[in-house]
Amino acid sequence: MNPALLPLPIVLPIVGAVLAPLLSRWSSRAPLLVSLLALGGASGILLLFAPGVYGGHLVGHAVGKVGPIAGRQLGITVTVEPFGLTYALLTALIGTLLLLYSLSELGGLGAHEAGWYACLAQLLLAAVIGTALTADLLNLFVWFEVAALASYGLSGFFLERPWALEATFKMMVLTNLAGFFVFVGTALLYSRHGALNLGQLQHALAGNLRTADLVALALLLAGFGTKAGLMPFHGWLADAHSAAPGPVSAMFSGLMVNLGVVAIARVALDVYAVHGTALPGILLVLGPVSAIAGAALALGQDDLKRLLAYDTVSQMGVLLTAVGAGSLTAVTGFVYHLIDHALFKTLLFLCAGAIVHATGMTRLSQMGGLARHRPLATAAFLLGTASIAGVPPLNGYASLGLIHDGLRADHPAAFVAVLLAQVLTVAALGRATYLAFFRRRDDDYDPLERRRPGALVAFGVLAAGCVAFGVLPRFVIDRIAAPAAAVLLDQNAYAAAALAGTARIHATTPSFEYLAPGELLIAVGCIVAGVLVCVWYVRRSSEPRVIALLRRLHTGSVNDYAAYSVTGLISCAAVLLAMR
Repeated sequence: MNPALLPLPIVLPIVGAVLAPLLSRWSSRAPLLVSLLALGGASGILLLFAPGVYGGHLVGHAVGKVGPIAGRQLGITVTVEPFGLTYALLTALIGTLLLLYSLSELGGLGAHEAGWYACLAQLLLAAVIGTALTADLLNLFVWFEVAALASYGLSGFFLERPWALEATFKMMVLTNLAGFFVFVGTALLYSRHGALNLGQLQHALAGNLRTADLVALALLLAGFGTKAGLMPFHGWLADAHSAAPGPVSAMFSGLMVNLGVVAIARVALDVYAVHGTALPGILLVLGPVSAIAGAALALGQDDLKRLLAYDTVSQMGVLLTAVGAGSLTAVTGFVYHLIDHALFKTLLFLCAGAIVHATGMTRLSQMGGLARHRPLATAAFLLGTASIAGVPPLNGYASLGLIHDGLRADHPAAFVAVLLAQVLTVAALGRATYLAFFRRRDDDYDPLERRRPGALVAFGVLAAGCVAFGVLPRFVIDRIAAPAAAVLLDQNAYAAAALAGTARIHATTPSFEYLAPGELLIAVGCIVAGVLVCVWYVRRSSEPRVIALLRRLHTGSVNDYAAYSVTGLISCAAVLLAMR
């Protein structure tokens, strides 16, 4: 394939974003239709590169043909390699589904509103695809900011809701603070090394780390950790997800939040990992803390979308733990679980959005009996819950099994933490499933509108993805996850693609026995323990002290959340400097 086509998956959604408000003058459907064409085109171009890239061929393209001069890259480089291609394809394909869902579920929007909704959604998706494909740190910051700006408009899209404006304000303050962290970290690296290209930075940092480099690393970790919703940088996440429309919440949790952990993996493994810092230890603390605390907070929520948002915090913690472990098996599990999270969390948020849209209710305490009124949403929610719970043969079982294998021997404390988070996750989602769908409700619902075709297609495709990525683990590992892990762990190959425009990798497939008795026992044990915790929690009349304490720390004040973020940044910097 011609490398000059590489910018098109980013350009097409941007063109669609420009056209959407203009076309809304003629039709309220035209903006979303042009969005589908733009995202479909981006998906098609990415798929054309897939056979060669997953076969081990890395491709880079210097935008404007401004290539390296004397080993220094002066322009922006776009690369396509298995890890970035996987994230870009997920974004383009799932983004197309979400726009199709929006075309059905939000079809009652006026022409003006539909135009701007389609514009903002495409800008967000273009920024996420840009993040996946860029090999330039400043360009990574630019896409971070584009995603942030689009997300503000989407989070506060329904201006008549005061809580949507409050959520957008918190999101704006905290992600702007994160953007400042990323920008200053980028500036420090550029001022010291005169480099922004990730491959060039990898060469410049090798055996040459100074205080400024470690401070820059802490700033990048805090900035991208905010976008990922990692603790203690997560203060914006729950409010933004609960205030946004259903498909927007799905876009945030299934795609945008992953931007942060993808950027951390890129910086940690492709730029800094070979240079002996305390970063793996920091990730192996932040990850388990986020996983356990996020799942515990999810268990204590009454609002369905807030519950799913805190579960996203927990899942990001699991992913970060796998990155911190840094082994082939753990990183392969990280890539696999990144795919799985995009599938099952998008499905769960679409289910939640459909329920809120149909009933006008957000609190679990108000719901009940929805299994009788909404059998399709019930089945989809159950499948998504079972996927996260790691029930074989669904997708979560295989990806979690790889992460467990990567942690068990070398990082036993992190392994136990991930298992505890899994138990709490099963309990939280089991409680939500019971209260919303199966608990008896005395009064009946008002007549609920029928599901529209776009929603049926989105539910069906996402559910099929959860099943397919579960029953074909060997294919996913060998053809997708292992090549993506190989490029994260082979820094020289990635650097060659970012600088020379071409490189090859040879993926090593980790050993993984799908029906290993030990992993089956872990899966069954976590599910049984989670169900028992769920029953215990539902029968309690008061909230456990630990969860009550965690909830009290979440005051809702943006000042407190900003203080948590700054404290996290200072702590990361102190550890990196103290242990160099």
